[in-house]
Amino acid sequence: MYKARHAKNERRRLTLPMLLAIAALCVAILVFPTSANDSGSELDAVSGARSAMSASLGAGTCSVLPSAGHGGAVSASVSDAVAGDLVTFSVKPQDGFETSSVSVVTASGESVQVVRVNGDSFKFVMPAQGVIIDAVFQYARTA
Repeated sequence: MYKARHAKNERRRLTLPMLLAIAALCVAILVFPTSANDSGSELDAVSGARSAMSASLGAGTCSVLPSAGHGGAVSASVSDAVAGDLVTFSVKPQDGFETSSVSVVTASGESVQVVRVNGDSFKFVMPAQGVIIDAVFQYARTA
């Protein structure tokens, strides 16, 4: 009987630290979001994207970096462009997924206006700095 109670208490001791770790992880996720749509000054949708986009590729040429979450892909018409160029891109959800959001964000964190051409095709006017094209996908809703 003593051993059974002691083992039960041991399981409780192990559970509390695990619950605290899970709670800390949840708080970290809420406090430090990882979306390019975040209004903060740092972008983290693509690892190292800020430095990659800041680098100039040539005379006024800036990077266009597609970034897709789990469940689909993004393809841009160009990998770099000059300010004022019209850039088109398309999003393609995988089977069982649908597009949740699409945004274009500059290296300095400013949103760029995106226009839907048709279906999953979009366009925007290239700003004077590199951009991330960010697409987020979600499981397809069923009725």
